[in-house]
This record gives sequence, structure tokens and C-alpha cells, in this order.
Amino acid sequence: MATGRPTGSATVVATVRELLEDVRDPEIPVLTLADLGVLRDVAVEGGCVTVTIPPTYSGCPAMHTMEADVRRVLAEAGYRDVVVKTRLAPAWTTDWLTPAA
Repeated sequence: MATGRPTGSATVVATVRELLEDVRDPEIPVLTLADLGVLRDVAVEGGCVTVTIPPTYSGCPAMHTMEADVRRVLAEAGYRDVVVKTRLAPAWTTDWLTPAA
């Protein structure tokens, strides 16, 4: 966990979500992962940050890049203990797109 950052779970979750707001989709860079609605969950337990994202479709080749980008952004902010989980169900749907998307 980053030194000097608030450590309360709810505060860390809010900070992590804010940090990830600008992570771009590697295939459609005008959209963020938040715009796509794929930032499904952020949890903090024992200093470990877990981010859960689904693919936009089965076999999505961008998943590795999305995971790397999430890890990079959080590492740059001082979060070193990060797990990125892929959740297949429920399947992503365009209903998850934000109005900005």
C-alpha cells in the first residue's frame, strides 16, 4: 500500500476507483474502462487491492493489456499488492456502458 495514503478500506476503494477512471480501453481508446462499465468491483483486504473486470466478449484479446494498465496505474500511485481478477459471469453487456460512452 502506498505510504501517506489513507488506509481505511472505503477510502482506499474510492481512491483506487478514482485512479482507474482514466484507464483507456486498448481497442477503443476514446473510451475508458469505466465508460465501458468493466470496472465491476474494487476491494481491499489486508493491504491487497483486488480489481475485478470482465471481458467485453469471450476471448477478448485486450484483457491482458487492460490488466497491465490497471496494474501500472496503481503501481504508479504506490499500490504494489494488486490482484486483477477476470469475471466471466455475468457476461458484459452494452447495458453497462455509461451515458458518456
